[in-house]
Amino acid sequence: DGSQIRLHMLNYGGREIEGLRIRVRGAYANGDAQIAGAGRVPLADFAVADGFTEFSVPRLATYAVVDLKAVK
Repeated sequence: DGSQIRLHMLNYGGREIEGLRIRVRGAYANGDAQIAGAGRVPLADFAVADGFTEFSVPRLATYAVVDLKAVK
């Protein structure tokens, strides 16, 4: 129904990534990430502008999920 999105992020690189920046089309409310090995982690540097939502995932080892709800 377009009220939310779920992002699945996989890291195939074999090394942990720190500060991964993500940009998605649409306006979404701030949320948090579920990161394998770290649990629930807040998103950093969250911004909504010009029809896009941007944020940073503080770290990504192997897998993470981010759920965002659409701003109406």
